[in-house]
This record gives sequence, C-alpha cells and structure tokens, in this order.
Amino acid sequence: MPQLCFRFDEFELDTESCELLRSGHHVKLERIPMQLLVLLLENPGKLVRREAIIEKLWGSNVFVEAEHSINTAVNKLRAILHDDSRNPRFIRTVVGQGYCFIAKVDVLEPVETGSRESSSGAADRQETFHTMPSIVDNKFLAGLSTEEEPVETIDDPETIEVEPPLQEASTVTIKKPFHSKAGMVAGFIGSFAALLIIVVVIYLPHRQEKATQSQPEAGALHSVAVLPFRNLAQTSEQDYLVDGMTDQLTTNLARRTSLRVISQRSAMQYKGVQKPIQEIAKALNVDAIVEGSYLRAGKQVRITAQLLDAHNDQHLWAQTYDESDKDLLAMQDQVTNDIAQQVAIALGSRFARSKLRTVNPRARDAYLRGRYFWNERTLAALTNSVKYYTAAIREDPNYADAYAALAEAYVLLSIYGGPDPSIPLWKAQYAAERALDLDSSLGEAHTALGAVKTDRDWDWAGAEKEYQRALQLSPDDPTAHHWYSLHLSRLGRTREAEVEIQRALALDPLSFIINADAAETAYWARNPNEARIRVGAVLALNPNFTEAHLVKGKILEQLHQYKDAEAEFQTAKSLFGGGANIDALRVHAMALGGERAEALKAVQHLESEPPQAYVSGVDIGEVYCGLQQTDDAMKWLNRAYQRRDKGIDIVGIDPLFDGCRSDPRFNDLLNQLKLTPSKVQADGRQP
Repeated sequence: MPQLCFRFDEFELDTESCELLRSGHHVKLERIPMQLLVLLLENPGKLVRREAIIEKLWGSNVFVEAEHSINTAVNKLRAILHDDSRNPRFIRTVVGQGYCFIAKVDVLEPVETGSRESSSGAADRQETFHTMPSIVDNKFLAGLSTEEEPVETIDDPETIEVEPPLQEASTVTIKKPFHSKAGMVAGFIGSFAALLIIVVVIYLPHRQEKATQSQPEAGALHSVAVLPFRNLAQTSEQDYLVDGMTDQLTTNLARRTSLRVISQRSAMQYKGVQKPIQEIAKALNVDAIVEGSYLRAGKQVRITAQLLDAHNDQHLWAQTYDESDKDLLAMQDQVTNDIAQQVAIALGSRFARSKLRTVNPRARDAYLRGRYFWNERTLAALTNSVKYYTAAIREDPNYADAYAALAEAYVLLSIYGGPDPSIPLWKAQYAAERALDLDSSLGEAHTALGAVKTDRDWDWAGAEKEYQRALQLSPDDPTAHHWYSLHLSRLGRTREAEVEIQRALALDPLSFIINADAAETAYWARNPNEARIRVGAVLALNPNFTEAHLVKGKILEQLHQYKDAEAEFQTAKSLFGGGANIDALRVHAMALGGERAEALKAVQHLESEPPQAYVSGVDIGEVYCGLQQTDDAMKWLNRAYQRRDKGIDIVGIDPLFDGCRSDPRFNDLLNQLKLTPSKVQADGRQP
C-alpha cells in the first residue's frame, strides 16, 4: 500500500520516512507523538476517540496508563507544532472523549511504479492532491453532539510531565492469558520483552529530552492567580456571569486547595489588558496563572481554561468545555469545580472535595450580580450589591453564601453609607449570624462579625476570636487578614498588624485600599518614611485614589511638611467631593503649621454645621488636639464616645491625637474604650 504525505499549514509529514518538516526544515518528533499525529491527520475534522488512540499507539492487548500517556503525547505534539490549547490552530480537545485535527490538510498520495527508487536513490513518483475537510476554528465542533459520551467528573488532565520512571513501567501488562507451562514461560519472556521495548522507546528518549527541558517538579509551584476570563460574546450583558465564574473559581481554589490564591480584586486589574504572562505573574507574585474564555452562542456554551507556569510561560494543563446552557448556572458550578480540581492536580496540591449545593437559579443569578457590584467598591455599587444579595436571599432563604456576602457589604456601608454606622452594622450582624446558622464553615461571616464587634461593640477580645476563626476557615481571604490588621493596629499591636497587612497584600497585591492601609499601618507605627514609600506606590497605581491622598497628607504632617499635607487633603476633598472629616484633617495640618487663627475659625465653622449635616465629634476633637486646647478636645471626644461616632476607636493609636495624650482625661477615655493607654506614649513614640 502506498505511503502518504500530509501537508498542513507550514508543516509537511512523510509517513514512509517518518519525517516531519516545518518550512522545509527537519523537526525532531518522538515515535509516540509521531504516530498520534499520523492518526489525527488520517482523520481530519473527525473526533478521534481516546480508545482509538490507545488501540493505534499501544495495541488492543496492552493496558497502559491512558490518561498519563495520551496527555503526555498530546502535549509534546502541541509543543512541537507551537499549538495553543486555549486557541488551537491544529488540535482541539473534546472533553473526556478525544481530539480533533481542525486545520486544513492536503494529502499527497504517491502512485507506485515498477521500481520504487532508481539506483541513485531518488524517488520515482507521481503525486495527486486531495484536499481533506477542515473545521472552522471559531465555531463549535459541528455534529459532535450525537457522538459524545457523558462527560466524566475528572477528565483529560493534560499536565505536561515526563514519562513514568523505570520502576513504574510495571503498569504495562499483557492481557492475553497463557494456559500451559510453556505458555507461562513464553508469557514471561513476552512480558519482559514488551517491558524492555516500552522502556527503550518511551522512557529512555524522554529521559534524554528531560535534560533539555525545564519542567517544574511536582509541588514546586505554590501560588496561583486566576485572571479574568475573557467574554468572547459581542455583548457585555454576560459580563457579570463571566466575572462571577472567575470569582467562583478563585474561591474554590482558595477554600479547597493548599495553594496561595490571589484575590480576584487584584486579578481584575488585568481585565481586558494584554500583557505578557511573566510580567503579570511578577506583579502578582505568583508561580502559576489560570486564564480562559467564555462564549455563549445560542444554546451552547464553550468555556476554555489553561494553566501556565509563570516562570517560563509553559502550558501545564488545558481544557475546553462544550456545554448546553439548559441549566447554565449549575453547569458553571460543575465546570469551575472541575477546573479547580485539575489545577490542584497539576500543581501537586491537595483538593478538598465537597458536594455542590443546589441553588435556585434566580437566587444564584442575583448573587452573581451582587458580587459583580461588590468588587467595584464604591458607595453606589455597594448599595446595588446589597439589593442583589437581598434578592438572592428572597429567592432562596437558605442561601448561606448570600447572607455572608450581605454581611460584608453592610460592614462597608457602615463606613461609606451615611451618618449612623450602627444601623448597617446591626444588619451585618444579623446576616452573618444567619449565614453561620446555615453553614458554619463560612469564614467570611466570621470576618463580618469581627468588624461588628470592633466598630460597634468595642469588644476587642470577641473580635479577635472572630477574626482568628475566620482565618482558620479561610486562610486565603485577604479581607480577613486586612480587617484583622486594622483591629490589631487599634490595639497598638503594630508588629502583629504589620504581619497581617503583609499577608493581605500577598493575597491581594494590587488592592488599592489594602495598599493604602499598609501605608497607614506604618504611619500608625510611627514609621513615616516607610509609610511614604508605600503610599507613593499606591498613587503610582491610581493617582485618583482618595484614600491614598488622605493617608499621604497624614504622613506628610507627621514629617512636619504641613503645607504639603494641606495640599494633599485639598486634593482628596476635590476627588471625593467634600466631607467634614477631610476638612478636619486639613484644619489639623493648619493648626500644627502655625496657622492658629485660621484653624480656630475653620473648626468653629465645623461646630456650627446644621444638625442634618453629620460631623463626627472625633473630627472636631482632633483639631483641638492639634491646637492643644485639651478642654475643647475632650468635650468633643467624650461626646463622640457617647454617640459612638465614627473614628472613636482609632484615638488610641493615631498621631492626630498626640496633642492630647498628656491629659489624664484622655487616658480615662481610652480606659472606657477598653484600650490600653500605655500602648502609645504621650510624646507619640512607641514604648
């Protein structure tokens, strides 16, 4: 039978000589990947099932470790062809079933003559050309729905790894039985021969190849970031679904693996951004990157995902999921669960299995919309997130995750949302306790309760227990580390606070608010030079971040640069659109800078604000501390204590109140707040 030659793209394959050429240049390809390529080229545009691959490459009477061996061959072949599993030109994975060669293939069929070759060795051929069908790359695999088998829970973990070492070759065994003594001897010899052949043709060449490759060792990659999945649809109406899927995958990895998983908030900085993987990984300080895409077309959904070694941009695993949108949200749950599991396997991490809870689809949809707005972190977005979380709970009163998310949203609203923080904090407490009644493993609910006990109750010991429990349950939750750090700073435990804020940054390195609070943590610890470096890094990321300008103003004041501090507070006021607390900070800088008359006039204006305009007694008290008018300062600080005004819990640590620390009444106030006066000395230095 005449041998065939195949041509596809810039490649040409001669099956007689087993020679692969790229643009006329020889390309080295091992025997097993070569046989796989021939099989795929013989069936262009068709699904080649995994069973057929095993039969062709290893034979029907041999048992092989199929998952490992097939995936290794596929990945080697993709590496040689420079094929991207995320956006393949040549080989497309059909999840759990097999592979399809999707490029246009030309077949060059030689016609045999009386003599195959002349005495000079030149081929004596006539060639006819046949064009084989191809599949359009941007469409779903047509016609596969009638052939597909049920998708397995774990399928096709295409990790790039070496062939099993010599001692593992015993997994290859002969299935045909032997019934006589001679047969047993022959069987033994045959088995041994087969074993030697497999070792020679599979293991030894790969052992040589391993020396030239930089494959990561199992367990060598300990951290991962999930970049925002790309929405390939023409409409943005599905953005909340796609972002929700990214969020869910991040949460699954954080909750159920031993990996350090970067927060979605930091990863979202790269939504729609085209940057090299290694550059992104360096900014996020991770070993591996997960990225993917989402396309919903008609009643079909295609989700692709791939795992990359961030050190060398090498593919570790890739998968394509072609699904029906009949039960869209349940399907997404299953896919994200499978991706998380495959990522864990590829990175050598444990994976804690858990049963997926069935959620009312309308509740799940509302929850995803709430998460979408929560991640924007503005007052309007937080208000919308509360609306959607409430709608989710209305649809499913037993939706624990929605209650926990609602609790954290209310905690933030107590800061951003109006004059009386106690109302949203009461709501946060109810939502968090209800979440824990439904699911005691939700660390986010304990984080919210820790904030409630800190901000509303001044129950420092109770808050500590909640934060520590939250971190036991969700050690990769940056919000838990962040809020716990703020709690420790309030108590003057600045070294512990620094440890926690750094842990938060390791998990959410591009979060503007965590970076700004890291600067303020150094400021509270009386380390203004380090604080200035940190806040400068935040403003380099986002020059219009109001909180960073406020922190920078306080740092400059601590460095006695009062005019520059005033300018920063004025910038913050312009960005935020006003605010009595910002005015108070600016007036405090004026007081320390020697502008006493102007500062007195300004603080009196703050005192005369109409009742409906909320001004915290803490803000007015800090100005009088700056003016060293302690009688007026203590009057307003005590009023703030009685009214539980915003900011009263930071008076023990913030340098803004250093002008009042020598007054015994100030220490009395700290005692009432259950804060230890000795944590900061009267001159503002750490003891």
